[in-house]
Amino acid sequence: MGLNTLIANILYGVVWLFSLLPFRVLYVISNFLAFLMDKVIRYRREVILDNLRRSFPEKSEHEISRIKRKFYKHLSDVVVESIKLLHISEEEIDRRCHFTVGTHKLVHSYYSKGQSFITLLGHYGNWEWIPPSFYIHHPIEIAPVYRPLRSKPFDYLLKRIRGKFSNNLIPKNQVARNVVRLQKQETPTIYGFIADQAPSGQDMYWVQFLKQDTAVYSGPEKIARTFKLPVVFAVLRKKSRGKFIVHAELICEDPGQLAEGMITNRFMQKMEREIRREPAHWLWSHRRWKTLRQGALKRVDFGAIYPRE
Repeated sequence: MGLNTLIANILYGVVWLFSLLPFRVLYVISNFLAFLMDKVIRYRREVILDNLRRSFPEKSEHEISRIKRKFYKHLSDVVVESIKLLHISEEEIDRRCHFTVGTHKLVHSYYSKGQSFITLLGHYGNWEWIPPSFYIHHPIEIAPVYRPLRSKPFDYLLKRIRGKFSNNLIPKNQVARNVVRLQKQETPTIYGFIADQAPSGQDMYWVQFLKQDTAVYSGPEKIARTFKLPVVFAVLRKKSRGKFIVHAELICEDPGQLAEGMITNRFMQKMEREIRREPAHWLWSHRRWKTLRQGALKRVDFGAIYPRE
């Protein structure tokens, strides 16, 4: 057994034991974790503040700080809720995730005619709960696409969490071959992409998102066009702590009818709508705007304009 495998097994065992705790205890731990990240560790504080200032230049520094504090609390909840997926019943997910009527109708319409489709989601709400919620509410295959982590132990842990309700986890660099495989089986499948991430290479579209030129990974749209799959937007809205509303809506029925880049643009517009609905529920700690458009002006140092905390 290699060192990485040993560490991965130990990490998984510890986290699995942690997942046995009831939600009321997990949320107490979450409160403490939020305090540590905000006041002690100051986890990516400057990244978070910089992202918020660029996205909401109309907001005061007091409002920005308030969103930052709420974000830490939300992120802590995402951590413990995601871990809980290792030891949670379908009945518990059903009690906590309620689908809108339109979402049920949309998914059922595709399943009833044996049609697979692509679902685009972002790092909003608790995105890790979207595949399980779809899985238990609809008799349809779930195939989440994921980006492997550099840390082998944490990558192993994440795959165990995401694989609890899906046997079709697809690495980002193996999407096309797996779509071909699943399409040959003629089983209706939901291909899930977290599509608001910063692209790692040159394969990207540029959109206006939160008042900024934003590079977006073009892979999901190209897969939709190649395999002629409908595209759906999905989001998990936090109703209260541990209670969620699952909302989905159609982006396009036939990708070939839209100009290139339009699917991605529509998705990002819907993401922005959700973020403006509740800003603290998006992943502000991500270095989302590290890629500058060619010819763009050098970024303004917002830290020189706003006083540091």
